[in-house]
Amino acid sequence: MNKLIELRKRMKERALDAMLIINRENSNKATSWYISGFSGSLALLLITGNSEYIITDSRYFTQASMQTSFKLVPYKGGGIEGIKIILDQLISTNAIKRLGFEAERITYFYFQNLLSDLGVELIESDDIIKTLRMVKTEEEVEKIKKAVNVAEASLIETLNMVKPGVTEREIAARLEYEMKKRGGNPSFETIAVSGNRSAIVHGTPSDKKISQGEFLLIDFGAIVDGYCSDITRTFAIGEPSDEMVSVYNIVYEAQKEAREAARAGITGAELHNVAKTIISNAGYGEYFGHGLGHGLGMEVHEHPSANPLNTEPLPEHSVITIEPGIYLPNKFGVRIEDDVFLTKEGCIVLTSLDRELKTL
Repeated sequence: MNKLIELRKRMKERALDAMLIINRENSNKATSWYISGFSGSLALLLITGNSEYIITDSRYFTQASMQTSFKLVPYKGGGIEGIKIILDQLISTNAIKRLGFEAERITYFYFQNLLSDLGVELIESDDIIKTLRMVKTEEEVEKIKKAVNVAEASLIETLNMVKPGVTEREIAARLEYEMKKRGGNPSFETIAVSGNRSAIVHGTPSDKKISQGEFLLIDFGAIVDGYCSDITRTFAIGEPSDEMVSVYNIVYEAQKEAREAARAGITGAELHNVAKTIISNAGYGEYFGHGLGHGLGMEVHEHPSANPLNTEPLPEHSVITIEPGIYLPNKFGVRIEDDVFLTKEGCIVLTSLDRELKTL
């Protein structure tokens, strides 16, 4: 899939003369990188029917010339007024009248002081980029697999140091170190929570020491070559209680059934309800409050979503997470998360770590 060809096809359907993508100090780095190949922290991309421009400053002139074929338009300062002068010139040169932009990715300040003064008709076009990024090419899937491999190998190594007395913070730090050692970076702040803290869905690692007879929940991922992985595993430290085993097995079954049901064409709500029904029938429905999963790519959370509000079919060749959980306040939490690639026939699971309850 040629991204620019697909983008222009969608622009033509909306009768857009151009599309503007703004990445200011990494505010929209993923889309900027996705469209242009440029990974710097500052870029304004202007794509017309037959031209592509990148506006950036002197920090990135050399990098831009190496990473992208877009025509470099140097920004030499002057704040937002300096950017407006450049855009005014490009709009005039290319006779742009209808300009698409990502309303969800732009600040009020930029809208008021830059876009609203350009003298063009502004068209909110977030869905153009969202739908484009949802469908992954073979190359993108391979990059996600690479991020999965880095994350999984790093966790396996990290588990060697997990024992009672080690803190959550030490586990998270070691895991992030192992990912960096293997050429990746954390795709988000690693979650490593234990005991009653494992019931905090997005808890941050603390100085709490892990102890015998409790769960350790680790939610982690790597970003490699711009693409992310996102994985969760829950481990027992020493002998788990009967209740812990029972709850774990319910989550395990819900996740298994959701993986088997996952395919292109099922709606996000339908897939979510596969897992939700199993958990609810077991009596824990109120303790599974989040969506089953989310899209994954250059960002950890992107479209499409597998949640009860998404009645749209999940597209073929999208990558999503499947991550049901049960969280019992003041007791413990369990979550199992895998990354899957959707096809018409089903899904290809990109993660390979064991899902059965493992005792450390």
